[in-house]
Amino acid sequence: MIKKKLTKEQKSVLIAMLLGDGTISNNYVFKLSHSKDQLEYLQWKINLLNSLHIKNNGIKEYTSSCGHNVGKNVIYSQLSIIPLIKVLRRCVYKPTKIITRKLLNWLDERGIAIWYMDDGCINVNTSIQRSSIQYTIKFATCCDKNTALMIIEYFKEKWNINFRLFSEGKNSFSIATCSKQDCLNFVQIVKPYLLQVPSLLYKIRSNYTKEVFLNNPDARDIL
Repeated sequence: MIKKKLTKEQKSVLIAMLLGDGTISNNYVFKLSHSKDQLEYLQWKINLLNSLHIKNNGIKEYTSSCGHNVGKNVIYSQLSIIPLIKVLRRCVYKPTKIITRKLLNWLDERGIAIWYMDDGCINVNTSIQRSSIQYTIKFATCCDKNTALMIIEYFKEKWNINFRLFSEGKNSFSIATCSKQDCLNFVQIVKPYLLQVPSLLYKIRSNYTKEVFLNNPDARDIL
């Protein structure tokens, strides 16, 4: 049987999901796991996979018995094994998950949005008088310094957005936008996709804390 090659669109989505919260086990099980309060987001992912004809087993649930989620309900989906998943497992796990420029080069705007929805957040800092607001996009890349610098270079060269390093401790680094304009430019890339997942709109909020945004409908303005 002749197997069709995956499209760039399919590859971007799979790579983005892996860069974020996705995992591939050593027996090539590609798993997407989220907390139960992210049901809407996981359903959005499933719908996206279905529209791209990437087979999965829908949404399942279990109670975690390990890690910091012990006793909590976890929702997840598993993808059918395809050649790309095997390739990604061999290329990305060395033995832990690594990020390479080759992987990043596959990402389109939606891929960036998925990665951000998984691993990103926005910090909104206001003055006491609330006369000025500072916005910062952060990615919890939690990688070594050289990898973080490579990711920064990627965003500058591909998207013309400036990020900077910040330390997570113990040779672990994440990245954050350098200016309000960089933040706004980033939001314009991901906004069309976050609008499809209303429960994640706090990640592009224009004011207030995450908690205030989620609990107060009158505060739900976005950038």
